[in-house]
Amino acid sequence: MPNYEKRIKETIETLKSGLFEREECLKLVLLSMFAGKSIFLYGPPGTAKSMIARRASLAFKITDNSQDESKESNNGFFAYLMNRFSTPEEIFGPIDIAELKKNNLTRKTDGYLPTAHFAFLDEIWKSSPAILNTLLTIINERIYRDGNKDIKVPLKGVVCASNEFPPDNQGLEALYDRMILRYFVRPLEERENFKKLFKSKKSNDIKPLEPFSISELEQIAIKSQDIKFEQNTMDLICDLKSQIQLLNQDKEYRKKLLSSDEYKPIYISDRRWKQCAELLQTAALLSDRDRVERYDLALLAHLLWSSEEDKVIIEKILFNVLNENSNFDSELKALKEDNLNLKNLIEKNLYSPNGKPKKVDNNDKNKYLQISKDQITKANNLKNNIEAEFQKAKASIKNPFLSQSDIELS
Repeated sequence: MPNYEKRIKETIETLKSGLFEREECLKLVLLSMFAGKSIFLYGPPGTAKSMIARRASLAFKITDNSQDESKESNNGFFAYLMNRFSTPEEIFGPIDIAELKKNNLTRKTDGYLPTAHFAFLDEIWKSSPAILNTLLTIINERIYRDGNKDIKVPLKGVVCASNEFPPDNQGLEALYDRMILRYFVRPLEERENFKKLFKSKKSNDIKPLEPFSISELEQIAIKSQDIKFEQNTMDLICDLKSQIQLLNQDKEYRKKLLSSDEYKPIYISDRRWKQCAELLQTAALLSDRDRVERYDLALLAHLLWSSEEDKVIIEKILFNVLNENSNFDSELKALKEDNLNLKNLIEKNLYSPNGKPKKVDNNDKNKYLQISKDQITKANNLKNNIEAEFQKAKASIKNPFLSQSDIELS
């Protein structure tokens, strides 16, 4: 098996130069491109969304998409800022006048979306229905209908962005559902990173040492289909799906999990689940593994939500599912029971019913102090064991697309 993981780590290290608090986003955009999927970046303007998309496209070497030298220089990358006045000509190319005179309604697509390998479409929901309907076909089938011809497009990855979610009842659900990855791009939060941004210089010469060719991308797409799911991993995915269904149907469970009655049911289509599986398989292959591991499922935190409210809920359910049946469940349960028993004994024997301390013999008092100290020692030992197990598990994780928060979640 080729050593993909090392190349990807080196590529990420190169591409993240000058990007502060954006490594996680860069990793997910890269993964979407490797898997041939679309990603939706949600966040306010000026948070480097277009820069991240363009940077990620540099991980690939595009030389075969056009005879136009200017296209090769932008690495087959098409970018456009949508607005309500955008026309199909600006996205898909102008009408070919020479062909129109022959009664053929075709476009000159060279240099536009139908000939691009990677695309960034900003303010996606502000576009017209005519553009969005055509875009749906391109993303879903990788086909662009030009006049009476179906043209297979070379598109490998689409990054869509907006500071709003698609409005309800506008027929945009099908397009949004095909944006498999979702990521919330926030403004810089760390003071030191803000200082670095102020002092940083423009990075114009970002070039990965060993970019991936289009033929390699196609091989990755084929090989990823052979990646297996371990039975326990598959069980966890089924548990996750069941938990979401239970949340949608059971008010008591909702109240217990969310502590709130306000809730909009989470819908995840069968198509979306299948796309998630394909993306997990790609991540495993690019980690030089032949199967999807339990910890890969942390990526589902970026795959299953549709709104800010959903995001919090999905993370909570995923955390619960991934942390069920841990190696320390029985020890934690025993420690909690011991603590409760000790508390009851102390309240019964050292305090009166009104809460005032009883006069007790020093020997009795020392006995309970010693039991308390033993409990603290036991708790600290368990804490150290759990921390050691966490560090061991963390060291064994092989997935260059997981962020620190993903690793801690899993």
